[in-house]
Amino acid sequence: MFCFRCGASMPDDATVCPQCATPVQSAPPPPPQASAPASSASSAFLNPPGQGQYPPQAPYPPQAQQYGGQYQQPKTDGGAVTSMILGISSFVLCLGFISGIPAIILGHISWARIRRSAGRLKGEGMALAGLILGYCSLPFILILAAIAIPNLLRVKISANESAAASTVRTVNTSQVTYSTRFPEHGYASDLATLGPGPSGSCRDEGTAEHACLLDNLIAASRCTAGQWCSKAGYTYSVSAVCDSARVCSDYVVIAHPIVFGSTGRRTFCSTSDAVIRSRPGEFTSGPLTAEECVEWPPLT
Repeated sequence: MFCFRCGASMPDDATVCPQCATPVQSAPPPPPQASAPASSASSAFLNPPGQGQYPPQAPYPPQAQQYGGQYQQPKTDGGAVTSMILGISSFVLCLGFISGIPAIILGHISWARIRRSAGRLKGEGMALAGLILGYCSLPFILILAAIAIPNLLRVKISANESAAASTVRTVNTSQVTYSTRFPEHGYASDLATLGPGPSGSCRDEGTAEHACLLDNLIAASRCTAGQWCSKAGYTYSVSAVCDSARVCSDYVVIAHPIVFGSTGRRTFCSTSDAVIRSRPGEFTSGPLTAEECVEWPPLT
């Protein structure tokens, strides 16, 4: 213990201080401690009660909110789950823009909703995963599109050119049939003569004016000489070489791409010799005659 007067250390059984010889019995009694009011919130904060005075309170559950006296765990946002699934499918199933863009949109919406929920919703990691996968899929899809679109365009052009050559061949067959059925007229002077006429349908074998040998798509009544009728990316026209009696001894059929480079890259023609000829490039030299068509290289 220590002397109350000089503060010197002394044994516990000492009766006087060895430093200042002050008797231990002369030490004043300690002042009584004032009890803090029970209703004072500040005193209770500054002087907390003892360990055994009040029972300890159970802590709140982490990330929980109290509703009607009961605690509810935060729920996973459905938009975050959907965004992550769409983001994964954009890579695994190669859905590209079909799932990549929705994954980005749902990811942003879900992320903002979770941040505003004050802990009532969870799933930030899934929303972030959907955003990252959605954004990463866009360059991948653009690369695929850059490879696939030119190939698809080439396939489409090739299909249109094959269909145009087949249509020219059909026109040649119709001209032969017309000249056999109506020898007094020779060949048909235009596509409209080979078509069904204004009615658009054929109920009999047709007449010399409307032979019903071609459908109404490329041989409508408006498809007269010098007029073009469209089908499968190409336009078609027929002009004939006729004498004063309107007996046609020759004809030329021409098929030209509607949009050069997009629907086709070759122009086709044929005459009464039934040989289909083609020439690459755009045809802009005006009406084609039978003599000019014969000079084109035959289709191989």
